[in-house]
Amino acid sequence: MQPQEPIEEFTFRAPILRAWRSVKLVVSTNAIQLIVCMLLGAGIGLGYALYKPVTYQAQISFFVEDSKSSGGSLMSMLAGQVGLDLGALSGGNGVLGGDNVLELAKSKILLQKALQTNYPNTNNEANYSLADEYAATQGLKLKWKNSSKVGYDVSFASNKTQFTRKEDSLFQIVLKRIVEKDLSVSKPDKKLGFYTIQIETRNELLSKLIAEKLLATTTDFYIEGKTSRLRKNLTRLQNRVDSLGIEVNKKTVESVHAIVDNQLDVNMALSAEPSANAEIKLKDKTFANIVYGELLKNLEIAKTGLIQETPSIVVVDELKLPLKQQVDWWMGVLTGGLLGSLAGMVYFFKLKR
Repeated sequence: MQPQEPIEEFTFRAPILRAWRSVKLVVSTNAIQLIVCMLLGAGIGLGYALYKPVTYQAQISFFVEDSKSSGGSLMSMLAGQVGLDLGALSGGNGVLGGDNVLELAKSKILLQKALQTNYPNTNNEANYSLADEYAATQGLKLKWKNSSKVGYDVSFASNKTQFTRKEDSLFQIVLKRIVEKDLSVSKPDKKLGFYTIQIETRNELLSKLIAEKLLATTTDFYIEGKTSRLRKNLTRLQNRVDSLGIEVNKKTVESVHAIVDNQLDVNMALSAEPSANAEIKLKDKTFANIVYGELLKNLEIAKTGLIQETPSIVVVDELKLPLKQQVDWWMGVLTGGLLGSLAGMVYFFKLKR
């Protein structure tokens, strides 16, 4: 009976070492060929990068100065001294608090509203929108026109309020492409309140206009959302103050008439009823004045609260033409060189085996 050979113990290190030795052998024996493959791949990557259409990057940095500051706390404290809850009048932050402005800027609804603004085209075509120019620049309009499923020149005019089912689906394609490929909304430093909107298209002016319109649309929506509850409360208080002011004037006139009538009454025996009537009118006037004064106080506090609650958007970097051209030739060279080297190693490794 022949003795059995000892079974080698399996370890995860052994196959890794064997693979590393194989790679070293392939590299050492085919170094020149691998360098040629790397240079060939880098050349192909450079050619692709130069052939790729030039894009223009527009970037806007802005600062959100929120209302929740020490001034707001001071106003709440002062209002509390007179028994008023300024926080209840103004409302909380809700979904618009914190960094949710990042998601707002990437919202397709706000992006569509921004894209449906006029673009100064050279043909002076009326209601030609940013969405029309984007679709034309990206070659989508020509593709849709030559397609059997569409077959006509699609228009996203700025004055259009209703789209057909087909046009709406095509608009969604444009929005999805921008959000996923061309648009970036970020907060570079988590400790600061600076935000950045970055858009990259093949048209220099288009990149600038989309960035500016998107910022304007987001700003309007953000401020309106943050102050909508307080504006409603302010409108309601203003209506009550106006209506009660008319009532106060009416009570003042009635009390004056009652006093005059009481003074002109020559029959002193029958003056009890006019005197009582004058006293009632005067009491109604005094009560109306008290309520009117309290409402005026609440109205002024609500106005101050609106000022405190209204955030401001400050643009840090204003866009100026010309914009920076995005030609990433070095990325094409690097990627092509790596892929060329990898392809060469795989080929020579298989050839060795």
